[in-house]
Amino acid sequence: MFLLVIAGYETTAISLTWALIELARNPEAQQKLREELLQLSDGDASWDQITSSLPYLDAVTCEILRLHPPAVDIVRQAHEDDVIPLSKPIHDLEGQLVDNIFIAKGTTISVPIMCLNRSEVMWGREPKEFNPNRWLNDSVYKERAAEIQGYRHLLTFIDGPRTCLGKGFALTEFKAVLSVLVRNFSFALPDGPGTKIERHEGILPRPKVAGQDGAKVPMVVRHIDR
Repeated sequence: MFLLVIAGYETTAISLTWALIELARNPEAQQKLREELLQLSDGDASWDQITSSLPYLDAVTCEILRLHPPAVDIVRQAHEDDVIPLSKPIHDLEGQLVDNIFIAKGTTISVPIMCLNRSEVMWGREPKEFNPNRWLNDSVYKERAAEIQGYRHLLTFIDGPRTCLGKGFALTEFKAVLSVLVRNFSFALPDGPGTKIERHEGILPRPKVAGQDGAKVPMVVRHIDR
């Protein structure tokens, strides 16, 4: 039950919070997303529209998953001896140039999800900036980023046989909730777009306003009159 709550609820809640923060910080992006959603003639987005017909919603979703993965890293343990090939040779602790790394059975390995999602080598200039437009053209698939086989070349859901089982549901839930919120309400930070946001450390790090107690991000929410 604990795992279901953390993986099935907390991760999506944290991602939605970050989405509203970044859209509040970037009013032009928020308005662009709202205009796309307001073009829907039948009210809130349908399943087909959420999954395939709203490119800017998809871009915002991918950028939030890239920039603010709910789990900043994840730990795995080797079940057997293995050798990991390297894309480029490196110097080991003894100063020798090696092109692979031996992993012994039982070794604990930490996968730095956020570091790879924000790597300048993988994602080009300004990888720590919120920029949904990077997903609207083919240049997002950098040669190095394409080496990552996860969803949209991100490690947010990990990859391989132990990839996140709830990935499809989480993506649809995130897009459905965000589309309803942005279509019907505007969001702003009380102290303006420059409000400093930190991470409140816990089982999963949550956003918080710097200098304030608790993992809370107050917002000014206004209904959109149409």
